[in-house]
Amino acid sequence: MELKGPPFEVLSIGNELLIGKTLNTNGRWLARQITLLGGFCTRMTVIRDDLEEISSTFREILQRSPRFLISSGGLGPTYDDLTLEGLSKALGIPLKLHKDALSWIIKKYRDLYVRGVVRDPGLTAQRRKMALLPLGSRPLQNPVGVAPGILIERGETKIVCLPGVPEELKSIFKDSVKKEIIREIGHYRFIESRFIVQDISESSLAPIVEEAVRAYSPLLYIKTHPRDRSPNVTVEFHITSQGRDGKLLENRVSEATKYLKERVKKLGGKIIEDTS
Repeated sequence: MELKGPPFEVLSIGNELLIGKTLNTNGRWLARQITLLGGFCTRMTVIRDDLEEISSTFREILQRSPRFLISSGGLGPTYDDLTLEGLSKALGIPLKLHKDALSWIIKKYRDLYVRGVVRDPGLTAQRRKMALLPLGSRPLQNPVGVAPGILIERGETKIVCLPGVPEELKSIFKDSVKKEIIREIGHYRFIESRFIVQDISESSLAPIVEEAVRAYSPLLYIKTHPRDRSPNVTVEFHITSQGRDGKLLENRVSEATKYLKERVKKLGGKIIEDTS
C-alpha cells in the first residue's frame, strides 16, 4: 500500500532518549502532526548528543531527500547542545550570529530577570551560543522558552530544528512550522476510522482484513491492533487514507469500515467501541 503524502523524516537528538530516562513523546507528537497535515513520516531516527553522529545522520537523511526533515533537541546553551553545529558541519556552512535571534534571546533574559526567574540578565557566552545559526537559516521565534528554532533549505528538503522541551517544540511548530508545511505540500488530507471488536482473535480476523485490502487498495491502509482487555479477546481496527481528494477518501474509508463491521458481525464478533 503506497500512501500519497509527501515524505517527512523526524530526527530526535538526546542521550536521555537512548538511556531510557526520557520517553520520546516529541517524536510521537511530531509524527502525528505530520500525518494529520497530510504528510507521510517515512522514518524516525534517535541519536546521541555527539557532534559526528549528528552531522553524519543529517547527511544520511538528506541523501534520501524528504520534503521535510524535522529535528528535536540540542538547541540550548549547554556544552552538549550540538544540533546546529552538527547541521552546519553536515551542510558545509559556518555558524553565524543571527541578529534577530540574538535580540530575542536578550529580551527573553531581561523578561526572565524582571520576573525573578534568573539572577543575571546579561548575555553570557552560553546564552549567545543559542543565536549562532547555520548561515542562511531563518530563526523561528520561541513563544514559550528562549532557544529559537530554525528553518533552512537544502536541495528539495526543508530542514526544521526545534528545541527538545515539549512545550517549546509544540509552540514553535504550531506558530511557525505548520503553515510552512501547508504552504509546501498543499492541502493533503488524512482520513481515519477506528473501531474495537471483542470475542474474535486477530488471526481469525486476518482473512477479512485481506479481503478488504484487496477490495479497497491502493487508497486505504487497514491495520489491526490486539488490545489487552482480559478476559475477553479484543482487537482494534484502524483504517486510514491520505491524498488530495478528501471526499473520495472519506467515501472509501466509510465503505471499508462498513464492510469490515458487517463481516465482523457475521463472524460473531461484538463491536464495543466505535470512533468511525
